Amino acid sequence: MSGYRFPRATSIALGAALAGAALGAKGGSELERTGFVALALIALSAAVVLAAVLRGPGGPESEATRREGAAASARLHGGWALAAFAALAALTTVSVTWSIAPDLSYVEAGRTLAYLAVFAGAVAAARLAPGAASAVLGGLLLAAVAIAAYGLAARVWPGAFSEGLLTGRISVPYDYWNALAGTAAVGIVPALWLGARRTGSALARAAAYPATGILIATVVIAQSRGALLGAALACVAWIALVPLRLRSIAVLAVAAAGAAPVAAWALAKDPFRLAGQPPAAREAIAGDFGLLLAAMVAGLLAAGLVAVKLQTRRPLTVRARWRAGVAIAAVAAVVPLVLLTSVATSDRGLAGTVSDRVEQLTSEGEATPVGGARLSSVSSSRAGYWDEAWSAFEERPVTGLGADSFTLSRLRYRDDSRHVGHAHGFLVQTLADLGLLGLAVALALLAAWGAAAMRSAGLGRSRRTAHAAWTTERTALVALALAVVAYGVQSAIDWTWFVPGLTVMALVAAGFVAGRGPQRRPGTSAEPGHRTADAQAATGPPATRRRLRPSPPRIAGAAGVALAALLAAWVVWQPVAADRAVARSYELLDAGRPAEALREAERARDHDPYSNEPLYARAAALGEQGRDAAALATLRQAVLEHPRDPQAWLRIATFELGLGAPRAALEMVAVAQRLDPHSSAAVVVRERADEQLSRRGASRTVSAGTR
Repeated sequence: MSGYRFPRATSIALGAALAGAALGAKGGSELERTGFVALALIALSAAVVLAAVLRGPGGPESEATRREGAAASARLHGGWALAAFAALAALTTVSVTWSIAPDLSYVEAGRTLAYLAVFAGAVAAARLAPGAASAVLGGLLLAAVAIAAYGLAARVWPGAFSEGLLTGRISVPYDYWNALAGTAAVGIVPALWLGARRTGSALARAAAYPATGILIATVVIAQSRGALLGAALACVAWIALVPLRLRSIAVLAVAAAGAAPVAAWALAKDPFRLAGQPPAAREAIAGDFGLLLAAMVAGLLAAGLVAVKLQTRRPLTVRARWRAGVAIAAVAAVVPLVLLTSVATSDRGLAGTVSDRVEQLTSEGEATPVGGARLSSVSSSRAGYWDEAWSAFEERPVTGLGADSFTLSRLRYRDDSRHVGHAHGFLVQTLADLGLLGLAVALALLAAWGAAAMRSAGLGRSRRTAHAAWTTERTALVALALAVVAYGVQSAIDWTWFVPGLTVMALVAAGFVAGRGPQRRPGTSAEPGHRTADAQAATGPPATRRRLRPSPPRIAGAAGVALAALLAAWVVWQPVAADRAVARSYELLDAGRPAEALREAERARDHDPYSNEPLYARAAALGEQGRDAAALATLRQAVLEHPRDPQAWLRIATFELGLGAPRAALEMVAVAQRLDPHSSAAVVVRERADEQLSRRGASRTVSAGTR
């Protein structure tokens, strides 16, 4: 099946699934939404893996495969990457036992297991349908364009979208601008592939021009420097590697020219630049923005149709292509030289400019500009987050403080009261959460995937790949690999790993590339539309059809896959079920039914023994029943299980205040403030305790005067 032409329905279905995951999980911060998306991903991925185990190539029942080379077919391409990913998921899960935030680590274990399922499903899909690279790439591109268009549409019809007003930057559906820009960045190289390829319909190739324009406009208007850097590096690698350079540059240049006026207009408007703009300000410019987008799409589609017609009817001669290539290479060499010369002759000079940029990058107090100036600036608040992550890493350098514990570990080291959930960088977050052990596993995964991707894309130096032809399939595989690179570059300086919609897109591409395996040598690969001997044997005429039954080892393997999927789904579901039970417990308390509320709190505790929330709900129910001693004991149990969580100590302090024990409350507040010196909640509780003590002292003074 290496050359089988998969229907467009495959790309549409995959694109719809990826877009659905992004819309369903949003930014990954809502436990229930993310949990249901993770369950769906595990189920779909498990189905693909089961199909590969039961009917994939390499089995003893496939005689035709043995004749064509059973050793190569039976090999699990991407197996080392899959094993490294499984090790990362296992380490994440086991870290619950030593985590300072076991509840967060438990949720992260479920997320990582879902990611592992997606990666395994993509590897299995490559094994089942190795010629489906173009279909996978098409689905990825459809999802990226759909999500980017959705984000832009939120500013065309601002009243119909629930986009937050905390920032001017576009952010839906993730409620995080960098994630939206990252999704667009992942789709840019696939869009270049669509417009530059020599096969496919003329309309599809022309549609690549407006698609690329939408993606570029999204990255720029979202003002995401990480996404822009990832997209730029991926595009440079694509143009350098794939012999479709002139076509790719044409798509990129025309699309960028079309997107530039739209992006420049948007970044000059306060509703796209500044935070806290009123809804009326967005409504006032929504119509103009919509007209600009419509004009951009129409103009780029017309330009694409003209370009495709010219490429078909008047293809460039070899001499013309050579001259164009020389001109482009000259421009590519001259532009950096001009920039370097201008910097060297500036007031600061080359060394001074570099020093200034490094200072901006590492300074925690350097203000970050808004609008277009942001894209050329390197200053940000990341230096502070990275410093906090390093301090957390130094506490326990080997194993870390537990998966996704940075939210809690940073509180001791932060310099302000801002709430930050992640370290804005996969590697620094891994160091803080999983220590050197986690970093070693993550780097092993990167190395294993990189080696597998090089083999699949024919970029290695082995005899098998040294003379691989640049087929449509091979260019699609390179485009998939570079989409992963764009994601990886941004993830290195952001927390996009925790955004399921974007990460799942990258994992589907990464898994398929790793599982595809090396290209066959010229003369052995199937032609488009050709089916392998196994496929012909299974679907041919009744006289030649062979019945292929799964062997006992395959059935055992399928049972193992099903069991693993069920266990992963169970880990994902438990925190969701606990969260639902806690919500029901508080609803019953509000309805004046504390006994039933207590039962729901106990049920929540059974589902998730690592979370404090069931204990808080239990204490509230006991308090409503007048069982203050039992409620206080429950809150103290929460402190024993989560001694680094200042909220647990503040819960006891608040309860002590309710019992009229302000001195005991102040002792609890003191511990909370040591854990989080910038806690505004601790200040409020301390003020209430001091006020209660003051009233008590005044009451005693009045009593003494009366006597």
